[in-house]
Amino acid sequence: MRICFLIPDGIGIRNYLYSDVIKELTSRGHEIILWHSLDSQMIQIAENHLQVKFEQYEFVHEPDSFWIKLFRESARYSRLIQNVSKTDNPTILTNWTESSSSFSGKLLFKLAKMLGKSFRSDRGANRLEELGFSVIRRSKRFKKAIDFLKELNPDLLFCTHQRVYSVTPAIEAAKSLKIPTSTAIFSWDNLPKARLPFRTDQYLVWSPYMKNELEFYFPDISSSQIEITGTPQFDFYFQKDILLSREEFASKMGLDSAKNWICFSGCDSLTSPNDPLYLEDVAREVSQLEDCELLFRPVPVESVDRFKQVLKEYSFIKLLNPKWKKGSHWGNYFPLYEDLVDLVNLTYHCKIVLNMGSTMALDFSVFGNLAFYLNYDHATALKNWSVKTIYNYQHFRSMGDLKAVEYIFSPSEIKEKVKKALELPDQFAPDKGEWFNKIVAPNPQQPAFLRVADALESLVLASKNRIIA
Repeated sequence: MRICFLIPDGIGIRNYLYSDVIKELTSRGHEIILWHSLDSQMIQIAENHLQVKFEQYEFVHEPDSFWIKLFRESARYSRLIQNVSKTDNPTILTNWTESSSSFSGKLLFKLAKMLGKSFRSDRGANRLEELGFSVIRRSKRFKKAIDFLKELNPDLLFCTHQRVYSVTPAIEAAKSLKIPTSTAIFSWDNLPKARLPFRTDQYLVWSPYMKNELEFYFPDISSSQIEITGTPQFDFYFQKDILLSREEFASKMGLDSAKNWICFSGCDSLTSPNDPLYLEDVAREVSQLEDCELLFRPVPVESVDRFKQVLKEYSFIKLLNPKWKKGSHWGNYFPLYEDLVDLVNLTYHCKIVLNMGSTMALDFSVFGNLAFYLNYDHATALKNWSVKTIYNYQHFRSMGDLKAVEYIFSPSEIKEKVKKALELPDQFAPDKGEWFNKIVAPNPQQPAFLRVADALESLVLASKNRIIA
């Protein structure tokens, strides 16, 4: 069978171009086609890594018309205000952003809010989405996608994640041609945010917890459409062949293998605009501990310029820049495979990570290592930004009563808590493993790449059986 991977951006690279999903599918005799908007360098790196030569085509992102965007945003606003009501969590509405400075853009978002409030129900949101889909099905983009898919003739169209709205014409075209469609829910925090701009025949989720969330926030999606596959991004953590010895990793990264490594993992400037201040707090406190080395891994893609003053003042901080490369295609950045290896080894050898509510807590918990969430505001905090909002985000409720991370409530707590955690790690966050299993649901005996391959195969076979019947 011919399986077309629709890769709209770099988010799908680690999970599908570096993992064993494609290798597994080709070993079963399937043809893989890439329909992507990635840089040519990235494709070449993936081909070298997987030892394959892809049949590939460029996917061109095109802007939506006023009406398509209006119906999409109004449906999203409808779902967001419903989700606030369903969960009794007002922070969900912080995911609504009116990103336009033009008059027409401001008008669009004002109308979207009015429509969203008027259609404030699951049925109403579905109606708004269907109006948007109907406009799309009359567009030139839809017709171009129809013509392309007819010529390509795939047995399945798989979009590597669910967040990019510009792929909707391609998804609708495939559905109109009776080509089965599938997508993967990218991250554990996505579903409350109403980030599902299109509908497919199948949805791949990490865990039973995420399946329940998908059904809760999108009741129009039936349980039979959802496959629990895990996520390939965590398969790498169970591959022992990419683990380096502590001495090898220290030599590679310029670290002192005899010292205890403490990691500060950076957040993007939107999530944590005061990250440099938090890094400064951690550096000041950790510098007072013996035999400790502070490592700093910034968020990929963003510049480290905002940290320059802190890095200059605390020159002992070891800056571990993510190995991402800027391509020539639309200025995209993409991760190198080596960065993935570095990240796995960092989470394996480093016993503590500190950050502002980052997903890195899950990465570190794979190996039983500890995450400290910094849970205090600075006096210079920006207006309308506070840790009180961040740690009330809906996805953190997944912890429930579990003690999955350790919170630090003031800079003065950092030194003593880090010191004690190094000496007595079992006294902190005893439920981190249980939380990881709840969110990620790993199965080392049946890695995610196998379950993803099985799910895609089963969708095509089920579709063919229905046609025969």
